[in-house]
Amino acid sequence: MLTTPPWDSQRIYAAATRGPHKSAYEFQDFLRNEMVDMILRRQWIVLPYEYIKDLPGLRLSPIGVVPQRDRRPRTIVDYTFYGVNADTCRLAPEEAMRFGRAFQRLLEDIVNADPRFGPVYLCKVDISDGFYRVWLRAEDIPKLGVAFPAEQAGKHLVAFPLVLPMGWVSSPPYFCAHTETVADVTNERIMQGARPPPHRLDRIADTAPPPDEVPLWPSSQQATPVPPPILTQLPGRRPLG
Repeated sequence: MLTTPPWDSQRIYAAATRGPHKSAYEFQDFLRNEMVDMILRRQWIVLPYEYIKDLPGLRLSPIGVVPQRDRRPRTIVDYTFYGVNADTCRLAPEEAMRFGRAFQRLLEDIVNADPRFGPVYLCKVDISDGFYRVWLRAEDIPKLGVAFPAEQAGKHLVAFPLVLPMGWVSSPPYFCAHTETVADVTNERIMQGARPPPHRLDRIADTAPPPDEVPLWPSSQQATPVPPPILTQLPGRRPLG
């Protein structure tokens, strides 16, 4: 995963002593609450430095917090600080990431969608903590270790991501490849006639709101009902992915 030799004990200790980015101390309460939530979701673990200082392949990078206007801050690790990003083998399929011309590609997909599958529906999905849905190999976890702020002076804590961390150069392409693979497998199963079981939230989503919560739109603004899409198995064609 990395192109450079493992760190020696002196370099590891120096990184642990320097600790996290100063923003981690400026947002200590937020960062600790955030880390507790991620630990409970089994996305990170935090251990005392003296317990893990001899782990094979251990490297430490400073954690920080990026403030965002009108939104909650974002936890991020500076994997560029000690060169972890630069030393990472670029094995992730970067072609899975597509930048630019998004609107044009979307229109092309709509135009090329087989009309016999029914009308095209657009749905924008924002996967919460998307990187944290993809697990790391156990042997690679120590290489992405993080210096975490400790409450007691002279004590050092180290956090380890169990999933793709924010700030690592390979997280975006691995995540994109993961989601693209899910879409390809799903489309292939649809083409083979598979019908997934109902989602556990379907019944709740289909429940009509109370009458006092239904918006009263003028009849001239009411949208024309659109029939649901028909997923028909057609050779050589696929649904809009």
